[in-house]
Amino acid sequence: MTRRISVPAILTPLSTRFRRAGHLGSWLPVGLVFLLYLLYLPFSGYSELVFDAGKYWTLTERFFRYSRFQLLAYDDSLRGYLLALLNLPAKALVHFTGVAPLVFTRVMGAANAALLFGWAGPALWRALFPAAALSKASRAAFVALGFLFWRDYFNFPLSDFPAVLAMATSLWLIVRRKAFGPLLLAGALLAAAVNIRPVYLVAAPLVMVLTITQAAATWSARWRGVAALALGFTCLSAPQLLINARHYQRPTPLVLARDARFPAANLYLSQLGWGVVVQKYETTLDAAFPAPRMLYVDPAGQRLLRQQALRHFPDYATYLRALARQPLEFAALYGRHLFNGLDVQYASPYIRQVGGRQAGLALLHYSVWFGALLALAHWRRPIRWPHLLVAGALLAPALVTLPMAIECRFLLPLHLLLYAAFCFGALPNYDAVRAWSGWKRGLVAAAYGLFLLICVTLSAQTRNYLTADLSVLRPLGSAAR
Repeated sequence: MTRRISVPAILTPLSTRFRRAGHLGSWLPVGLVFLLYLLYLPFSGYSELVFDAGKYWTLTERFFRYSRFQLLAYDDSLRGYLLALLNLPAKALVHFTGVAPLVFTRVMGAANAALLFGWAGPALWRALFPAAALSKASRAAFVALGFLFWRDYFNFPLSDFPAVLAMATSLWLIVRRKAFGPLLLAGALLAAAVNIRPVYLVAAPLVMVLTITQAAATWSARWRGVAALALGFTCLSAPQLLINARHYQRPTPLVLARDARFPAANLYLSQLGWGVVVQKYETTLDAAFPAPRMLYVDPAGQRLLRQQALRHFPDYATYLRALARQPLEFAALYGRHLFNGLDVQYASPYIRQVGGRQAGLALLHYSVWFGALLALAHWRRPIRWPHLLVAGALLAPALVTLPMAIECRFLLPLHLLLYAAFCFGALPNYDAVRAWSGWKRGLVAAAYGLFLLICVTLSAQTRNYLTADLSVLRPLGSAAR
């Protein structure tokens, strides 16, 4: 007699194993964050893709220069091919359905936010600190900080969040998965981050060293790991090499980041010049503000250029000589950039009301910084090379943007590290803080008050230099950014 096996009898052990593996529990936060953004973004007040967001969206059209899709037809020298390719399915849906682009960019943004705040950030922390138990409250706090300070960014197909998500996932694969396949994927994700945001190239050496340290003790295993990483990087970068060779006779797998509108035709060199005279840059849609560009001028930087009789930096040697002549002045200048890049006043890349900043939200942000610094100062877990290399790989792309006319999104990896230190390092140790002696708590409270006062003062000073006058950029070349 043939034994009959019911479908539920088969599915029951499978579902039990699935739950035991923790898959449902680990992906539930991702789904909830995705739903949160899907519900919020349609009511965020935006109706079209503007400025850089519009440019990123229309880049997909470059694949169709010859009336049909050709990957190598893409010819933008300033931005890599990958983000345009990732946007292509949404652009096709817009073309065939007639639905507004924002509908699809919001879905992509919600997915990006869900993966970054709901999974990648906590997962990378757990990979580095396996003994650390991340409570639901800590994970919810991490999601909440991302939502409070960055929520409107996810309306738009910008490059910052996809790049940091690719980098974080690459690092997670290297730390957690040491087989050839995962390392191949890690290399491809590293290349994705570099292609989407070329500044992530500075992290590549640190990622390679991390791969070596995480491999087995034998040198053959280490070289296999490096080979897998390099192969993944090469596969995803190969189209960029072919594009550059075809259109610009430059056979390099890296984005050229060049544009004839800029001084010296180099974006980063132009940004170095802008960064001397502008300590912060934002963009507004506010009709009451004279122009879309919100320039926070740095008078000290303007004096510095006049003293050195410079109009812009034609090459890196000129910049380095200027830096060597007045190192303290440049250090102070970039210190202001660091503070202003961390000082998120608006939760959007395109500010709808210049006067709409919320003082309470700014104070919360400063409090998060203080809590993160306090957690790092009282760190008790052992720090090993993988921790330093992961932190370095995330921080390096942020730090090399400091000389630019800084935007808060440029320091996104640093923001996320501070949020993680606060949510996963400070909040779980709240009971230990309550056990401190009275004098120690009083000392910390005084330091906290002083820290808030300094932050509020610096922020107010920066806002005093807000202007829409583009003449501050004219000697440096004021091409649209």
